[in-house]
Amino acid sequence: MDTKKNKDKCGLNHCLVKDFSAGKYADLQFANPDKIKKIQTQLFLQHLEYTLGQSSFYKDLYTRKKIDLARIQSIDDIGLLPLTHKEDLLNTNDLLCTDKKEIVDICLTSATSSATPTLIPQTSSDLSRLAYNEELAFSMTGINETDTILVCAALDRCFMAGMAYFLGGTKLSATMVRAGSGSPAQHWELIKLTKATVIVGVPSLMYKIGQYGRQNHGDPKDCGVKRLIAIGEPTKDETLRLLPIARELETMWKAKIYSTYASSEMATTFCECEARSGGHTRPELIIVEILGDDDQPVKPGEKGEIVVTPLGITGMPLIRFKTGDISYMIQEKCPCKRTSPRLAPVLGRKNQMLKYKGTTIFPNAVLAALEGDKRFYNGYIEAKKNSDGTDRIILYTALAQEDEPDTWIREVLQAKLRVVPEIRLITRQEADKKVYQFDKKRKRMTFFDLRKKDFLRMNRR
Repeated sequence: MDTKKNKDKCGLNHCLVKDFSAGKYADLQFANPDKIKKIQTQLFLQHLEYTLGQSSFYKDLYTRKKIDLARIQSIDDIGLLPLTHKEDLLNTNDLLCTDKKEIVDICLTSATSSATPTLIPQTSSDLSRLAYNEELAFSMTGINETDTILVCAALDRCFMAGMAYFLGGTKLSATMVRAGSGSPAQHWELIKLTKATVIVGVPSLMYKIGQYGRQNHGDPKDCGVKRLIAIGEPTKDETLRLLPIARELETMWKAKIYSTYASSEMATTFCECEARSGGHTRPELIIVEILGDDDQPVKPGEKGEIVVTPLGITGMPLIRFKTGDISYMIQEKCPCKRTSPRLAPVLGRKNQMLKYKGTTIFPNAVLAALEGDKRFYNGYIEAKKNSDGTDRIILYTALAQEDEPDTWIREVLQAKLRVVPEIRLITRQEADKKVYQFDKKRKRMTFFDLRKKDFLRMNRR
């Protein structure tokens, strides 16, 4: 690779985004693997050339690591490049690859796993790429220009997701309803008023909207909603079976639910097609690796950390970014005839993985076993350290009927997880106050990791 051939400041990736908009790569997902690899290699080398020509962070990193760029000839060589970590993103100026005057929008991550959100500067071509990405994701589920899409994700507070759905939906010529992160009552009224056929939102919110409708003499089944696009929370287990919350939502709304996975850093969506067999990768938009604890590729089908290289970004392009999320790739051809690999459901965050009574468990798996059960209202998990250094898991749960027996919780968890954490009952008000801290975070807070605090306290003794 010859970085000396660097073109004008944003020429390389701006041209790529124009190709996206013109639909040049729209059918790549159906191509044979050899063609996909050939085009991905071209796009990857272009992305690498552009990024190294503009990013002081990557220039310094590759110089320190003594990276021989002449050895990078295809995507097969991507493992020769160093990884990018979350903490590397704290100084945006070093990662910025364009003049500040070209930045038209600022996004912030939700800071789910850290105290400080990451700032993501975006150019106009980055927004065009975002629209292209979401247009194709919506189309994959069968959504078209006849649909009315209720977006239950915030467009304010520098949130990328809500804006991405809006841009993609308008590019698709669907009717967009910018509901934002309002109350279940507001969303219910908007669904009735606009006759929405699609809801985009977190499963727990879609469930609360449906519950509100039922409690106020309505029936979600009669609303005409045909599709539920689930964001931010799991809907399937690692075998692709629907979780209880997803099954209940399909029954409640008489609609199909589709899983998605995305993050602000990757600015790309993995969305299920109508076969609903995992989130399709978009070969022209992103390169995906699954790495083990040693940062080496795992065997096909094995679980590991998702590492991404988003292609075609001009503002703050990244190379081999470690997401911290655990999943695996599905290589078999999808029933929808797409040949691009698919991403299985995200099992959890790598730094949230717990060892409990000899079993590896993720916090979201505990709650996923209960959500969708009509006896369950809300809850959260705390992880602590025992004096012997082992993990301690406490499930705080609120029941739909607080005077009902709670023995079923233990039975459900034992059947689905094979282990049962400590269970403490709390009121619905206590649960909501802890989980919905929207003044601090944009997402539900269902996991509180106190292990480090316990470790420090024990070592001070």
